[in-house]
Amino acid sequence: MVCVLLASVPALAKPIKILVEDSWPPFAFKKENRAVGMSIDIVRAAFKNVGENIELVQVPYTRCKAQTATGRYVACFNSAHSKEMDADFLFPKEPLFKSKGLIIANKITVRSKPAKVKDLEGKSVALPAEFPFGKEFDENTQINKIFTSSDQTSLMMLKSNRVSYVAIDEFVYYYYLKTNPDFKNQFHVVLELSEEPIFVHFSKKHQDTADLIKKYDIGLAMLKVSNRYNEILEDWVGVKGQKRVQIFSVLPKTHAYDY
Repeated sequence: MVCVLLASVPALAKPIKILVEDSWPPFAFKKENRAVGMSIDIVRAAFKNVGENIELVQVPYTRCKAQTATGRYVACFNSAHSKEMDADFLFPKEPLFKSKGLIIANKITVRSKPAKVKDLEGKSVALPAEFPFGKEFDENTQINKIFTSSDQTSLMMLKSNRVSYVAIDEFVYYYYLKTNPDFKNQFHVVLELSEEPIFVHFSKKHQDTADLIKKYDIGLAMLKVSNRYNEILEDWVGVKGQKRVQIFSVLPKTHAYDY
């Protein structure tokens, strides 16, 4: 099936402009004024599998959502499902990946290990704004949540004991362990939160959405059954981070696609 699809993919077409956020390492961020990241590599490879060339436009995440909702751009990433997001956007069958939220403590100074989310009540927890960590955590108003400008800032606050814990995406955590020597042997995971699938989301108002979302699903499924998918993850988060992902996707069997 994969071979048939690959053989029938046309030459790369005119680039399609897609929005991507600009400040969430390792998924999507700017480096030397270029768009780089794990999600970016995955999305580029997925579209290339179906003969589509994309041009990425990097903007802050709030603008990424707003300009996709109006139909000015066809898609944006990275995002998770929510009632608010589902009202404005269409989500493909294939997520970019699944990832757990983690509660991280300072290995050197932590004295008690929380057994459940409720044990975080009354404690200070640094975390990024607008990222879901599951209903139990997100809706608990007794946790002293301190929103920071970046996950790196959160980890630096934890290292200096300015907060009790950090809530962080697991791939983000492994990325910073891989790239920041100051964090080596400093932290450990004390609690796992809910697992969230992370997506490219598509505009309900753009004329190209129906065709492009179908192609994207096929291209991403093709990528996930190849070695390249795991190679991309390992490049960004190391072997340990790569092993956390669950390869659960296969090529769609119940849809006819004519390329």
